[in-house]
Amino acid sequence: AAEAAITLAASKPVVLASRCGAGGPLQQTYGFPGSETHLLANGLISAGELDARKARLLLLLLLSSHADRDAIAAAFAAPQDPSLVSG
Repeated sequence: AAEAAITLAASKPVVLASRCGAGGPLQQTYGFPGSETHLLANGLISAGELDARKARLLLLLLLSSHADRDAIAAAFAAPQDPSLVSG
């Protein structure tokens, strides 16, 4: 699954998000193939503190506005309103 995500990320924006209800994925914890460090180093975009559902909605909005990969990465890297991230 990790290699498929990396292959897809070479041509389309792929966002890495946690399925937990709150908080983002771990950061810089492991370096094995498929870890978050490996995936981010190979082109995936971190969703930051957004859970998977919120990240999907943001990505859909960005894609529908024809945002390019750099704009999408910038939107996910931007500080997020805490009231939107939790709950």
